[in-house]
Amino acid sequence: MSKKWQTGKASHQGTRKNTNEDSYLHRQAEDSEGNEIAMFAVADGMGGYEVGDTASKLAISFFEKWWDKRILKLLKKRDIMERIAREGASTMKQINASIKATSLHTRKKMGTTLSLLIMYKGKYVVIHVGDSRIYQMRGWNYGLQQYFHQADQQDLASILQEQSTEILESNPELVKLTEDHSWVERQVTDGILSEEDARNHPKRNVLTQCLGIEDEVNPQIQIGDYQSSDMFLVCSDGFHSLFSNEEILTMLINLEKEYTNLQMMCEYLINFCNFSKAEDNITLMLIRNLYVENPETKGKHKLLSLLGMK
Repeated sequence: MSKKWQTGKASHQGTRKNTNEDSYLHRQAEDSEGNEIAMFAVADGMGGYEVGDTASKLAISFFEKWWDKRILKLLKKRDIMERIAREGASTMKQINASIKATSLHTRKKMGTTLSLLIMYKGKYVVIHVGDSRIYQMRGWNYGLQQYFHQADQQDLASILQEQSTEILESNPELVKLTEDHSWVERQVTDGILSEEDARNHPKRNVLTQCLGIEDEVNPQIQIGDYQSSDMFLVCSDGFHSLFSNEEILTMLINLEKEYTNLQMMCEYLINFCNFSKAEDNITLMLIRNLYVENPETKGKHKLLSLLGMK
């Protein structure tokens, strides 16, 4: 992976389970002009069903095969993110049918969540089923500033040539991009439960949609923008169920100030979850893409000024 990406990945079975039913995937490719596209995915096999690890691995393998077969062809097309969204939704439905067929063949029920994040030149696509989550942390510039202070001049010049992201002081916010397909989320939407009540509710693991159980599945699809300073978090519910969104935001801010390394942050968070007696499997991925294509120069001047290079 090039220096334009910062990533961290970690997974653990937790303190109570003997197996890890979570699976995750990271893939990357490059278009004809050298622009990089990357996919990050987390699947959480259903703990209430048998062989959940088989279901999560099957879901991940489908998208790995799709990526290897289709991504270079899609990179030659227009409206690439819209095409990815359509094909991603179709692949989700294929996975659902395949897991159901496997269940019938083995006579063992299995299911999985699946959350995908695909990033390319300042645009992202989210493709999601279940209660794993994808967050976007915006307005947090510390990590990007530290990168530019540590980068050598050749790396810095190369990135600045393609980079015009405005770095302004602002209040960090953590935006949940995915909708939890769960019973408690419906209660929150209907105003019956608060977010905190839902996080601790005994029915918090009851899903209204996942892959492999029902005949039909309707994935959440979302297309949006990101800046080079943004950080994304992709995680299973074994992580986000332990903390409120505010607590997650605070941890990410404090940990990056201490470590400025996303892999070390992931490893710390896994250890902290286990110290907190995590009962479920835990998987999390942290991502930042330092390149946003924009030919304007205004932002570049602001960036240089902020870094004391102008």
